[in-house]
Amino acid sequence: MGVIKRKLYVANLPPGIPIDKVYEKISSTIRSGYAEISIRGGRVYIEIVGTEFEIKDSWYRVRQALADLWELYRLRTRREASIEAIVKEAGRTFPPEALVYALELRGYEARLSDDKSLLYTTAPPEEVITTARKIADAIDQLKYRVRGSAAKRMIAAIAAGLDVDVEHVIEYGLRSRVLEETEDGIILREEWRRGLRKIAVMLKGAQTPG
Repeated sequence: MGVIKRKLYVANLPPGIPIDKVYEKISSTIRSGYAEISIRGGRVYIEIVGTEFEIKDSWYRVRQALADLWELYRLRTRREASIEAIVKEAGRTFPPEALVYALELRGYEARLSDDKSLLYTTAPPEEVITTARKIADAIDQLKYRVRGSAAKRMIAAIAAGLDVDVEHVIEYGLRSRVLEETEDGIILREEWRRGLRKIAVMLKGAQTPG
């Protein structure tokens, strides 16, 4: 067993992040036997007790967690964040393009950088994370029923964007002949973005009273 040491680290925190979220995020990254975390004056103080390896490993993970929090702050203030940070916060993977179209269906502006690593959107961070999770959930439901990543991406984006069940989206997709039922499963009959617009228009019309 290595020599037990104690080390104090201090880092700046992004404004506006709830304190309980900071505690939860940082405490989950600590890999040593003991640590004390305190927050005051916009800074977090982390005292880590453990072997040199445990301390270094924990501090590396803490820095990553803090970087994720700063990404969420950037999303709130500059309307941009990395897809990687959104994946970490959502705890799920999802197709970035589906997130863009879902957010647009929810009334926000959204687009990806050319390399698809950054999201630019007017949606608040909470809305982005919730929508990303809804997309991931929808794709899970489609796993064995729908063939092809484009079809799944389209259905998930509509379901998350309009808050409707995937079965409802499939029903309208089949009715509009954007989707087709085959022996191997449901397939997409046209370009997914065009199909998305067709189904979304139909669903919005069905949701409008009168």
